[in-house]
Parts: sequence; structure tokens; C-alpha cells
Amino acid sequence: MKNCGDLRVDRDVLFLESWYETGKRSRITTTYGVFYSPDPLLTLIDKASMLFAIPDGGRVKATRHNLKIHGKNIILFSNGGLAAYPTHSPCQLGCVWIFNHHYKLEAISSVRTRIIYERFGISKEVDASTHNLSKQRKRLHEIIF
Repeated sequence: MKNCGDLRVDRDVLFLESWYETGKRSRITTTYGVFYSPDPLLTLIDKASMLFAIPDGGRVKATRHNLKIHGKNIILFSNGGLAAYPTHSPCQLGCVWIFNHHYKLEAISSVRTRIIYERFGISKEVDASTHNLSKQRKRLHEIIF
């Protein structure tokens, strides 16, 4: 287990997830390894200056509360080209923030999907349908490109 120390959320991050272990609150999976942080997910996102949000209709109340922003926020991005979206409301334990990298989606069941980063040999199973993840990815790409 590697402590992240002052590891920053940058373009090498594939996804962030909550992690509850003694002194650890977040798990950061990057292109070069897995790291653990005592900071919660939203604090890491805040430190990455991902301050901009794109409006959307889903999960508005929880996102407003957690991000302390009163707009409809689902996709976050920064001036540095960093972008991410949550698989669920950020207040749910199973929420995973997926960052803008090339990946494939593989349905495990109607409500569970495997995200595969072939280039890096990394995969992650999340509690979200391939349909929802595809919609979120499409929105993310529309914003970036």
C-alpha cells in the first residue's frame, strides 16, 4: 500500500474512489500505480482546481450539497484539461470518479460494469450500468472536444 503524500490529481489519474481503512479515505488509481490518501474524494478534486461544472438533470440535490455549488453539476473539469464524472451521487459510498482517459466498457450485469483501460492493463468494476456510463462519457467528450 502506497501513501500518496503530496500526490496531485492530474492527467495520470484514471479514477478516484472512497476507501475506508485506518487513516485512509481515498484510493487513487493512476497510470503508474495505486495510492491512498487521508483526504476524502471531494477534497482531492477541490485541490485539483476542478471548479467548473456542466449542468445536467440527474443527482442534483446530492451534488449541490456535496460540492457546495447551487447549479446542476455532474461533470467537472479544469483549465488544465482534466475532466471527470461520478458513477453515482458523490454522497454514496460506491461513487467512483472516472477521469478522461480512453477505456472500454464491459457489462457484467444490468447494474454493474467493468471499465477496462487496455493501454495500462487496469480494470475496475463499478455499480453502474453501461448505458449510464456511456451517457456520461458522451457528455464528457462533448464538453472537452
